[in-house]
Amino acid sequence: MSSWSLAARSLRRRRTRTILTVSGIVVGVAMILVLLSLAAGTSTQTRGLLNNLVGAEITVVNDTTPRFPGTGTSFSFGGGGSGFGGGGFREIFGAGTTLNQSVTSTLAAISGVSAVSPQLSTSGYIDGSSAFLYGIDPSTFSNVTNGLNIVSGTMLSASSGGSPIVLSSTLASSLNVTVNSAVTVGANSTGGESYIVVGIYNPGSTFGPQARSAYILLPAAQSIAGEADKVTEIFVKTDNPSIVSSVASVIDSTVSGVVANTATTVASTASTLTDTLSTFFTVIGLVALMAGGFGVINTMLMSISERTREIGTLRAIGAKKGEVLRMFMSEAFLIGLIGAGVGVLIGVVVSIALPSLSGSTTAATTGFPGAGGGAGGLLRGGLETALTARNLLLSLGLGVLVGTLAGVYPAWRASRMDPVEALRHV
Repeated sequence: MSSWSLAARSLRRRRTRTILTVSGIVVGVAMILVLLSLAAGTSTQTRGLLNNLVGAEITVVNDTTPRFPGTGTSFSFGGGGSGFGGGGFREIFGAGTTLNQSVTSTLAAISGVSAVSPQLSTSGYIDGSSAFLYGIDPSTFSNVTNGLNIVSGTMLSASSGGSPIVLSSTLASSLNVTVNSAVTVGANSTGGESYIVVGIYNPGSTFGPQARSAYILLPAAQSIAGEADKVTEIFVKTDNPSIVSSVASVIDSTVSGVVANTATTVASTASTLTDTLSTFFTVIGLVALMAGGFGVINTMLMSISERTREIGTLRAIGAKKGEVLRMFMSEAFLIGLIGAGVGVLIGVVVSIALPSLSGSTTAATTGFPGAGGGAGGLLRGGLETALTARNLLLSLGLGVLVGTLAGVYPAWRASRMDPVEALRHV
């Protein structure tokens, strides 16, 4: 009888223990796959988000805007189609990071700058629901940035009558409004003024501030935020893309109280963050998988203890150490293979279901105490996962590897057993 047949028979004879042992591998593999899929989905969202955010070649913010440690890049969220501005941190934590609107004229006068566009990012409420509000100057916004991906209606314009507003598709769906609908916009959930929805745009993300955002005219945003003649970011377009870095350096050195961020810097930082997130998730999954590996070791050692007489008999009738070793290694491999296979299947199901589950769960999320409405809006929207062949194979391979390696010591110990002493075992 082959070592594989003996291994399979042994696992069938101890089904309860086998199931419990395999479960440890299943949980670890499923967790790794789900976390890797979540990291891949987040990376995909970030790339899509960056396509919208880095429309402006240079984004100028207050130099007190919090930064990522060691990167020099401001921590902030821009609006869909604009740039990484200085408003996001302010929206969530209330940190004052505004600029005088007059800085716009100063930037426009710098050599190499072809156009500038101010924006005020703030938090507010639309029909009593928290949202991120971006006040812009329509006459310069689309020229300096990539503009908004309007899917219905029109973009804001300086000639828009009354109080116009453009909503993200996610927010419009949540509020159940369409183009030409009237919504109430204000700084709190109980008051505000009536606005007419003139357009709906695709934010490029289902999670984060862009998912629940809206664009209004700059003076209206300043009134809601209580920040007259203030902006949180100014987007700058240069005469030539080749001079972006030099113009940014000039802005940093000649305009006091500001810092100029370029799209390249932001993209690099975002890439670093997604890589870090992926590594973090992988480590968490590996910890769970290693716990399953210790379970395999424990089960294999118990199996050897119970089968001492069987091992002694095999050795007595001529089985060599290598054959005994292969038999127990085959058991460990089968445990790893079964656990990894089931874990991958469960991971796939969870990864597919997670976006819809998170969407329904987070839809009821409210802001944290003291954080303002913006924080509640930030946490709304569904998570995204992305299943890739690489992650599927990696999860499967890790499960099999951990299960197999966990059987090395027990198998070695069984192969080293003295047949005479083993036959004396009762």
